[in-house]
Amino acid sequence: MCSNFLVLPQVLKFNTELRWPVGFCRLKCEMSYQDPTLCGVRGGDPLRPAPRPGRFVVDRWQVLQLVKDTARDTGIGEREIAVLSAHLSVLAKGPVRADQLLVSYAQVSGILDRANCMDERRFRRGEARLEELGFVIRKLSANGRRYPVRDGKGQVVDAYGIDLRPLFLRLDELEATRASRHEEQQRRAALRSRISARVSAVKRLAEAHLGHVPEALIALGQEIRNLLRRATASLADMARAETALEAAAAQWDSADAPERPAPDMPVPDTSAVDAGQNARHTDSPMKRNTRAVARAEAVSVPDVWRRCPEVSACFPSPPTGPREANERLVIFSSFLGLGQQAVTSALELMGWARVLIALDYMAGRIETIKNPDGYLAHMARAYKSGQVIAGGRLRIGQDI
Repeated sequence: MCSNFLVLPQVLKFNTELRWPVGFCRLKCEMSYQDPTLCGVRGGDPLRPAPRPGRFVVDRWQVLQLVKDTARDTGIGEREIAVLSAHLSVLAKGPVRADQLLVSYAQVSGILDRANCMDERRFRRGEARLEELGFVIRKLSANGRRYPVRDGKGQVVDAYGIDLRPLFLRLDELEATRASRHEEQQRRAALRSRISARVSAVKRLAEAHLGHVPEALIALGQEIRNLLRRATASLADMARAETALEAAAAQWDSADAPERPAPDMPVPDTSAVDAGQNARHTDSPMKRNTRAVARAEAVSVPDVWRRCPEVSACFPSPPTGPREANERLVIFSSFLGLGQQAVTSALELMGWARVLIALDYMAGRIETIKNPDGYLAHMARAYKSGQVIAGGRLRIGQDI
């Protein structure tokens, strides 16, 4: 044994008592196994799962629908959605929970059919794009393989593949984005409807005041309608169009009305029965109520007009006579959603002046009236039976 020590390098130091090389006993002791977590190994025990952040229990397909709904805001495309759907499909069955391992470790060649038979290179580019957008993390092994890591009992504790946890950690953000998008769509639809209705109203006002619709107003209306048909029209674009429309309306309203013979009572562009759709074949044109006009010849038009603030607010100047007042009554009735038959029946019973006061009363509380036709018919029947209507403003025998 001692001769063997003589061939050791001279740099080794010997124990003075036992003549053994210093460090030999230490080397012998360290040959026994120790837990890597006690030896300072980076990452800790490889069989001990890392902390899994998040608190959620969700349905994977609802999450995928959320991604689709917010695709325009997040920049995700159809390819990425198909790739994400394929990876979600290989997770464990049932709801997705935060305490689960949310890594898809299936081989790409095995799940291409779940992505509509996508080409493998295109599939991998979709994964790279998903990682760039912050929806996944690509956790691949040294040679790029994807496989699970199991403990001594065969349980999967970790895996190499596509980590889907970032997607589920962004659920609150995506929900807020979808809610904001939905509110914007509702606001856009409401503004589009308001502008479209205003275009029709301005045309009717211009024709009632000038006797015709000016060419400039027709061109502006067509331009605005083309804008409203575009899906990419922004709220700012529609707001500018509405401002231009109001400026044009003020111009036509302030123009002097030419001398022209008074026509019969006009029919609105669209009947209220159709709620803005094409006129039905069963809707006959409103007939001129000659008896009501004859009875109202002695009525002072300016006096009636002053008693109707809601109606007069829609027209810049009072009518010149009962016949023109009849025309404006028809136009205003369409604003309230009244049908032709209801207005004709009321005119037969009360005459244009009293109907105009009744419509003015309805306009002040139109938000509470669910059925304008029925409401006007009820007022007409009550007036015929001698009751007070329109908030005390009308009764049989009362002068106007």
